[in-house]
Amino acid sequence: MAFCKYCGKELEDGETCTCKRSKKHAGDAEEAPTRERIKADKSPEGKTKAILIAVCVCVVLALIAALVIVIMGWVNAYKKPVKNMIKGINRGNTELIVDSMYTDNEESELKVRAKDKGLEWESYVSDNDKTIDTIRKSKNIKKIKADIIAKEKLDGSNLADVEKFYRNGYNEEVKKAYRVEVKFTVKYKDGVKTEDGWMTVAKIKDSGWVYCPEGSDQFSFMDLTTLL
Repeated sequence: MAFCKYCGKELEDGETCTCKRSKKHAGDAEEAPTRERIKADKSPEGKTKAILIAVCVCVVLALIAALVIVIMGWVNAYKKPVKNMIKGINRGNTELIVDSMYTDNEESELKVRAKDKGLEWESYVSDNDKTIDTIRKSKNIKKIKADIIAKEKLDGSNLADVEKFYRNGYNEEVKKAYRVEVKFTVKYKDGVKTEDGWMTVAKIKDSGWVYCPEGSDQFSFMDLTTLL
């Protein structure tokens, strides 16, 4: 025998009470419908935005790195003539030596002189490359290294001498000039020697930085820079 737990009515087996409270709670025993949980995928728009941000960051970093390189190159541009001169000697490369030691006007004059000798510029350069190699081997020089350890900006009479050198000789305008202290390490077949001294470098309008013989010390290997 069963009884309704709400009103106490006697119930037959399997019978359901029809009282109000029983009807009210009739659905409690049924299993509540389960809510399907779907893991939301990340939106395509969100992925695209993240990729764009990453690309922008990479571009900005690359631009900063490039700017740093440009600034460093600009700051150290005065070293280029000395470095290129030594590279030209080591490699037997006349064009590097010309770029480091001659202004654009001087280089034009060199080409005219070569033509007057009946030589094409390419032939002139090739012959001089061989001459550099021959002289370097005769001196038993294997390699030269240049380290710039100090600099001083020229002014007053020292700058005036450099300006006069280019104005009178080549009608060139000097923007600024430095004397740089250089330590050369010369590796010979039978050992290593060092030479210290000062070289003048000048920034010429429209030509950039070049080595200037005015006010420069002479070194044992300088004849390797002499052109035919």
